[in-house]
Amino acid sequence: METGNIEFIRAVYFQTSTNETKTIINYGLQSNDEVINEPLFTEIIRLEFDNGFHDRSRDFDYWLYFRDETNWKRCSRTGLAKTNINNVLEGNISRELNLTTKTAKGTNFETPQHLVIIQSNDLHKGLTVDIFKDFYVRKKEILKHFLKEHYIKHGITKKELLTSSLVCSNVCINGQR
Repeated sequence: METGNIEFIRAVYFQTSTNETKTIINYGLQSNDEVINEPLFTEIIRLEFDNGFHDRSRDFDYWLYFRDETNWKRCSRTGLAKTNINNVLEGNISRELNLTTKTAKGTNFETPQHLVIIQSNDLHKGLTVDIFKDFYVRKKEILKHFLKEHYIKHGITKKELLTSSLVCSNVCINGQR
């Protein structure tokens, strides 16, 4: 699939668990042959509401963690910001720059590498995750137009979410496949 002339890969995730306050939601990947061999996607992801206790250059509403380590704190993550389109969030997967100069906290600087667009009619049921490999829009006005076109061409509907969750209920049982 593509938006403009930029290809992306789509994965659908469904809720497997949540904490009592519903500020942390875990999701399991619905089977998809295209995604299975793609290292950017993991079997499990986590969405956390932002608590505001971190350094940031933008206002994030959520954090998306990819379960690529055994401890969630060491997993790859991206901040997700709301867009002007309801139920659509955007972020990026960064690439570390191994420079001799480090950040104030002594970590490597990062630069956006892959654009991430999250769509959901209900965050507590499922997420559609679109990743545009080696593509990121830095100008907000262009990003706004890109998101709008992407949503018009590839936006999920309640019917699609319901159909996918019925398929997943046969595949995902308590987060297991």
